[in-house]
Amino acid sequence: MNLKQELINFGCGAEFIDIALEYAADYNPENDLEHFIEYVEMEYAKIEEAEAIKERDNEIVDASGLFEEFEDDKNL
Repeated sequence: MNLKQELINFGCGAEFIDIALEYAADYNPENDLEHFIEYVEMEYAKIEEAEAIKERDNEIVDASGLFEEFEDDKNL
């Protein structure tokens, strides 16, 4: 039985199966399938965390020039 079918039989959803298949090279059929699922969840969580940090960093506003603009407006 192939990995995809094992994941389906285990009850994994389609989205998780797609993600898990990206890690198929790391799957060892001699190990428990649950261990592989936990591994995929942990590895994918690292990716999601890195993406969230990157997104958060992109949202940070550079406020260094705001005070200067305020001072300029004050002088008008």
